[in-house]
Amino acid sequence: MFTGKRGLSGVIACLTTNQGSDAVTTIRDVAKRAGVSHTTVSNVINNIPKVGEETRQRVLRAMAELSFEPNMAARSLYTKRSYLVGYMVPAITNEFFMNVARGAERVLYREGIGLFLCDTTLAADREADYLRRLIRHRVDGIIVNYVANRKTVHDAVRAGIPVVAIESPIGEPKISLVEVDNAGATMLGVEHLTDLGHRQIGVIAIDFESDVNSERLRGFQNGLKLHDLQPRPELLISLSSLIGENGYFDHTVDLARSPVAAHREFSKIVERLLGLADPPTALFCFDYQSAMLVIRCLAGLGLTPGKDVSVLGFDAPNTACVPRVTTVTQPAVEMGSIAAELLLERIENPGARPRSVRLSAQLTVGETTAPPPDRKLQHG
Repeated sequence: MFTGKRGLSGVIACLTTNQGSDAVTTIRDVAKRAGVSHTTVSNVINNIPKVGEETRQRVLRAMAELSFEPNMAARSLYTKRSYLVGYMVPAITNEFFMNVARGAERVLYREGIGLFLCDTTLAADREADYLRRLIRHRVDGIIVNYVANRKTVHDAVRAGIPVVAIESPIGEPKISLVEVDNAGATMLGVEHLTDLGHRQIGVIAIDFESDVNSERLRGFQNGLKLHDLQPRPELLISLSSLIGENGYFDHTVDLARSPVAAHREFSKIVERLLGLADPPTALFCFDYQSAMLVIRCLAGLGLTPGKDVSVLGFDAPNTACVPRVTTVTQPAVEMGSIAAELLLERIENPGARPRSVRLSAQLTVGETTAPPPDRKLQHG
């Protein structure tokens, strides 16, 4: 049924099919049923405010009775809108990105707009190809989560397509941003671990150079300083820095899609950390996949997360995890909803100024963090 919401504004009044039968329902049929002119029906479809409310309701009632639906193709031709929004994500297997998609989809669906999911796998060529497709299809807007090449996003902006970035600033003044206070988020995690008595805390991250992880590292370091602790360089593991001639992490391993190989590579990291003379009693992972892999590696070494080594993650899915992972949780669904609202603002008012919204994370305590053991871990 046509609802008259803003996502259907600008609809061309034209011939459509009655989906409930083989007959064809036209705008003139609606006008006859409502007792108004076809111009009035067109004005209602296009949300033109000069139609009185009583007349508008009579037209909407007639449209419902006749199962009249505005023709989508004709609507797009008339309005020069696709009623589609692209959402570019680096990994559809990551629950955080899917929760962002859920939040965005709920808002866009209410406005009659579809969400087109683009899984870039952080590959620059796939990213560029998806951006070209979105531009060619003249999507109404684009939501991006991490990009390998910011130039491709700038191309979309130059093409006149509104863009909203989630988490990672793109460096483009015309782009709105939804982010979490990442420094505050990691400080929250450090406070939890230090309150439990941990003093030797390791970090595992994909890198420390990206906007998000550099802010998380800064928060981690500041959190330690608040407790008169100094970060130990040997406990700060950047997976990207382990690539190379002297590295030991195989960068070709896809953490999400190659679980066996990923487990093998993470076992090297965990064994190296626990083999130190003064090993960490807690490991803070800056993404949930790393946290899950560390937990599996500890189990493979006969160690219990929480009892022997505490593990703290980011956005770990607690609902289906055994043990339940202690995690810093970002409000992913809310981030997606806000991103969609910001995008709608720009779609409906292209001259609107971009806005930035910063949210707070929260700590969800599970079973993988506990006070450190009284003795040092012995691992041979």
